[in-house]
Amino acid sequence: MIADPSAARVAADLQEVAFLSGCDAGRWRIIVFSFPKLDFAITATEPDGRTSEYGFRAELTNYPAVAPQVQIWDHARNCPLSPTMRPKGGPRVQKTFQHWGSDTVYRPWDRMTGPHGDNAGMFPHLAWRPDRHLSFVFEDLYGILNSNARAQPLRATA
Repeated sequence: MIADPSAARVAADLQEVAFLSGCDAGRWRIIVFSFPKLDFAITATEPDGRTSEYGFRAELTNYPAVAPQVQIWDHARNCPLSPTMRPKGGPRVQKTFQHWGSDTVYRPWDRMTGPHGDNAGMFPHLAWRPDRHLSFVFEDLYGILNSNARAQPLRATA
């Protein structure tokens, strides 16, 4: 049997130091990987400062030549997370997790979002390229989901 090179590449990405460091630090975790689907969760900071976690499902057929397709996912119900339950926060959070036509996360690296409105062309530093790795996607989502932490006061006022 010939192994799918896309499955092998995903498996290799999941063993990279940058990826494993994020797991070890509690920034993200893998729920299940059954190629071409990868279910995972990423730690978030809510607007009130509480820590939470959001689930995602990535479709990785023909990865890395084709960009990942990532949805914010309700693993208990096995469907996209309801728009009312999606992360809250500033404009970046709202735009990234909006409910739109393809209902994938709205990031230039996403398979559906990249071509939409020429997002990949307008934001080439965030566009998918085959030399990128899954840690790029996870780091980007982690940064957005924790942007609320930067809005928290550093100390109580006197």
